[in-house]
Amino acid sequence: MAKSFVLSGVLALCVAGCAVDSPELGSTAGMSFEEFKSRVSREPGTGAYVVDWDIVVFGDDALLELYYRFQQGALAIYTQGGQDVKWNDTQKKQLTYCISNNFGARKQAVIDAMRFAAENGWEKFADVDFIYVPEQDAACTAQNTNVLFDVSPINNAPYTARAFFPGDPRQNRNVMIDSTAFNLQGQITLANVLAHELGHVLGFRHEHTRPEAGATECYEDNQFRPLTTYDSASVMHYPQCNGTSTTLAFTQRDQQGVASVYGPPILNVPPMTQFTSPANGATVAPTFQVEAQVVDTDLAKAELLIDGALYQALTAAPFTFTVQDLAPGAHTLEIRGTDSEGQIGTQAISIVVASGGDGSGTGGGTGGGNGNGNGPTDELGDDVITGGCQSSRGGGGIVLALGLGLAALARRRR
Repeated sequence: MAKSFVLSGVLALCVAGCAVDSPELGSTAGMSFEEFKSRVSREPGTGAYVVDWDIVVFGDDALLELYYRFQQGALAIYTQGGQDVKWNDTQKKQLTYCISNNFGARKQAVIDAMRFAAENGWEKFADVDFIYVPEQDAACTAQNTNVLFDVSPINNAPYTARAFFPGDPRQNRNVMIDSTAFNLQGQITLANVLAHELGHVLGFRHEHTRPEAGATECYEDNQFRPLTTYDSASVMHYPQCNGTSTTLAFTQRDQQGVASVYGPPILNVPPMTQFTSPANGATVAPTFQVEAQVVDTDLAKAELLIDGALYQALTAAPFTFTVQDLAPGAHTLEIRGTDSEGQIGTQAISIVVASGGDGSGTGGGTGGGNGNGNGPTDELGDDVITGGCQSSRGGGGIVLALGLGLAALARRRR
């Protein structure tokens, strides 16, 4: 069964700490299948059903099965016969994909984000290999069997991006990216969105479905096997579901978990390095904080460089650096991780220091959460979420609700 990841697009975001009322999807008691079906949103083009914000179901038979599982208080099953749903030792090294030319001018951004999510993330943590096959881009559709999956654009979808699980048939093995993914707000980047999606491709569940999350409104089912202790900052954890990260950056436990399933990389690889704040291109005050994720099994140190010069080095997480009285103007920040063998992983971003100590924050904006709390009654599927943390577009056609930077984009089906 395919998964989808639901994010905010160009809508205003609600500020941290805003309470969110969520759809009650645990039961369909007293509701006929036809009524259930009429309330579920559809994915443009494929006609797939989108339920509970983040589950994509193909066909009426699969939806009927889901309907019966709702009756029993569960959303879906992601294991088969109690066994992990994952790629075998041959498949995990041949995770081939194409990227549709239909992205147009946005294609390079997708190429870069996919590469970052794979090469600077999952491939650094485990013995897996995502392989981009550009010669298949001209025919990059669900019918192309020369690659394992396609990365394709979609418009007006009830999500920002979605993926699939191992075992899905080829026609369902797509990473779909809505146009809203290119106008994300806050500190979540397209690369991090796709890192989350590739986690689903590898078979990983949402971390917030675990009871330790205490996120009853985000509970999906209990069909999972814990890989590590609960990780509220995981790349697979929605921030609005009691998550503690607003960036979807990788964590040390993400590394440990994927390695336990697919094995560690055959060769020791350089550290994974990623800025989480400020955002690339941000305008900041002369004194500001830099936050980064640096993940490696044998990390020796993490260093912050400003305009090529070493500013500070840390040897243990959290990798938070306080920059003081940086001169106004454009600067380059670089985070550099070094392991015990001297291998280096690095990422660089550009920022602008405002004159007069008048920085405008980390870029991207957090919005004001301008809903009035009088949203319509919620429905099944990815429909409207009620509560005082809402923002609408197009006369109420899309409603956004969240706690910490992620959102459920909801399309009402009347």
